[in-house]
Amino acid sequence: MPMKTLKFGGSSLATPERVASVGRIVLDSARQQPTILVVSAFGGITNGLLECAHLAERADTAYRRKCRKIADRHRAVAAALLPGRGRRETTAAVNGLLTELDDVLHGIALLRHAPLRTLDLVGSFGERLSATIVAAFLQRFHPARFADARKFIVTDGQFTKANVDFERTNRATRRYLTPLLDGKRAKRSIPVVTGFIGATEDGQTTTIGRNGSDYTAAIVGAAMSSSVVEIWTDVDGVLSADPRSVSSAFVLPHMTYEEAMELSYFGANVLHSAAIAPAVAKRIPIHIKNTLNPTAPGTVISRRADTSTGVAKGITSIDDITLVTLRGLSMVGVPGTAERLFRTLASRRVNVILISQASSEHTICFAVSRDDASEAIRGVQHEFRLELQHKLTTLESKPHQTIVAVVGEGMRGTPGVSGRIFNTLGRHNINISAIAQGASERNVSFVIDSAAQIRALNVIHQSFFEPHTRLALVIVGVGNIGGALLQQLHKQRRYLFDRGFDVRVVAVANSRRFAVASEGLNLAGWRATLDASPHRMTPDALVRAIRPLDLTNVALVDCTAEVAVVDAYTAFVEAGLHIITPNKHANVLPWTRYAELMALLQTRQRHFLCEANVGAGLPILSTLKDLVASGDVVNKVEGILSGTLSYLFNHFDGSRPFSDLVRSAHELGYTEPDPREDLSGQDVARKLLILARQMGLRMDIEDIRVESLVPRTLAKGAFSARFFEAFAAHDTNIGRRLADARARKKVLRYVGTLQAGRARAALQEFAEDHPFAATKGSDNVIAFTTDRYKGTPLVVQGPGAGADVTAMGIFSDVLKLVHYLPR
Repeated sequence: MPMKTLKFGGSSLATPERVASVGRIVLDSARQQPTILVVSAFGGITNGLLECAHLAERADTAYRRKCRKIADRHRAVAAALLPGRGRRETTAAVNGLLTELDDVLHGIALLRHAPLRTLDLVGSFGERLSATIVAAFLQRFHPARFADARKFIVTDGQFTKANVDFERTNRATRRYLTPLLDGKRAKRSIPVVTGFIGATEDGQTTTIGRNGSDYTAAIVGAAMSSSVVEIWTDVDGVLSADPRSVSSAFVLPHMTYEEAMELSYFGANVLHSAAIAPAVAKRIPIHIKNTLNPTAPGTVISRRADTSTGVAKGITSIDDITLVTLRGLSMVGVPGTAERLFRTLASRRVNVILISQASSEHTICFAVSRDDASEAIRGVQHEFRLELQHKLTTLESKPHQTIVAVVGEGMRGTPGVSGRIFNTLGRHNINISAIAQGASERNVSFVIDSAAQIRALNVIHQSFFEPHTRLALVIVGVGNIGGALLQQLHKQRRYLFDRGFDVRVVAVANSRRFAVASEGLNLAGWRATLDASPHRMTPDALVRAIRPLDLTNVALVDCTAEVAVVDAYTAFVEAGLHIITPNKHANVLPWTRYAELMALLQTRQRHFLCEANVGAGLPILSTLKDLVASGDVVNKVEGILSGTLSYLFNHFDGSRPFSDLVRSAHELGYTEPDPREDLSGQDVARKLLILARQMGLRMDIEDIRVESLVPRTLAKGAFSARFFEAFAAHDTNIGRRLADARARKKVLRYVGTLQAGRARAALQEFAEDHPFAATKGSDNVIAFTTDRYKGTPLVVQGPGAGADVTAMGIFSDVLKLVHYLPR
């Protein structure tokens, strides 16, 4: 009959309730076919046993207390699972093992020495105790037998990492287990095998490496020709990435043996990497299942390749790595250099995880674990001491590194996979220290700084696996404009998601505090969240809060008019944020600072989007950029660029004094709190400067000629209501200008003009049939005269102010950004 081997890890056996759940799974299997069960120690026990040994080695009597806790835990599990006679017999067996353990620890304490052989013996008690209890529990419902793996798994004497003698082990395993599994169903036993342990030919206890119970299951399954080896753990299967680092990781339904070996080798901890080898030899599928969710389909590892998830299958990493580089001209063309290097490392039992060598033979670099780094460096220094002494060769080490591996059967023969990986890393400013790719093409590995590990895993996972482009927004300034933007984002979230864009607001801030949520704020209640936040708002504090989140794509949306926020743009960009803003201060910085900011954005490959800087929601800057990008020559830009001044002169018909009109506009909220900001023309000048710089002109605010409508005597000092009384004294002057314009059948409009490298903001007269004469309300209107639009300028007109339309302009920049970001 087909035979099945099941293995359960420590997390599956952590409590009596979980042991009972394991029992139900095993019994269900045993009723259908012969079943072998391999168990680990109860969760945390192996570490506890080894800690007892090290305490005893130091003659620290605390080992006794630790050992008593271990003993009490096993007795409690037996008591909870077993009734009456079964409990007494099992407790007696457990007590016998605990007495033996106590004797071994006492011997260590007397000798103050715990050699590796003794550590293996101490470590073996975890599996021996758990298998004793689990076998007794199963015996209540079905014949079951404790099976000590030391009686049939034969190893060498390399304690703690023993090598299995497969020829002897296979014969001994079949000889030991076959009698237990033969016969009719009612008489067949379930062998409960101790994972992790074996023995030398002369009977000394060994262990086959941490997490070696997976290996035991594969060894036993292969020896007994099982139809499948099931590895039961506490996750639903092998995931595309570590969910602790990549929240969007998902279960892989199928993978090949080779893919599993690559992922296991490079840190995926669901499966012990050595467990693959015996299964590959016998072509036995391995099925990863979840004890806590037994109905989940899990992951099947077999020969069958499945590329339904894309060319890549998974992403994994190993941290705590040191990268060592041997470099020198003395190595070029010299046979045997690599042999000397790696022979030296092997002789010192240093495990080399990754190798990268330049084709010039000038450099060899290799990665080792942090624990092996010192020994590796000492060994290489000794072997190459003459070259190092004569400065012909240098040896460098770079600690705090992480190896990231992208694995997939579908990568073989697929052009562009490496380019996609490295382009993704480059766009997110993640530097690569070394690269290695196997000839099989199913694995691309590279070394990066450990500080960038989580970000690298997320950006690559998104590039290869995720159907939605993610964008996280940090919105600073939640007044009229910011509040309107949040409302629009909330309303359109589903629309964007259905079109492949996952846009989330991860932070909001006002002038007093900020709130952060890495998975996104609930926009239906963001005000309450912000009001309850304890975080005091400063731009630097917000940067410090955002940086550790390691978000894949994130943008600052600055809806303030604050210089302090603009001053922090550099810090936000260096933290990896794009910038979206209606705040004009950045675009009108002194040229040197402006150029430095633009250079930083380019270096960091971050976008700066500012459509709402000119014309609120009108497509003015984007139109100008498109004209320039398409090769058109812009000869003249002219427009009504101030919504406030547009309103004033659209309503100034002489029936009311101009000062009275300004007072009314101020009361209606159409002007700045200090209306002199509008009347001075500086707002128009700033917008002209922004347009000029978008056209590639090197210009500062001082280069713009500005006509101010505020008399010099009223331009300084704090604003108060008395301003309007003083301003009324000048109504005659502007009234006369209106009368003169009307006499010429013209209208007055405050217009900004950019032509021939010069810029001017001033009150001008326009014929009644001119487009500027037809504006209404607070309309902005701008005309582009170009080589292509000579006779009739290209005109953009519409509301140039208001929270909703400005928010819409910002929203359009959000849409541009998500389209710029690669999937």
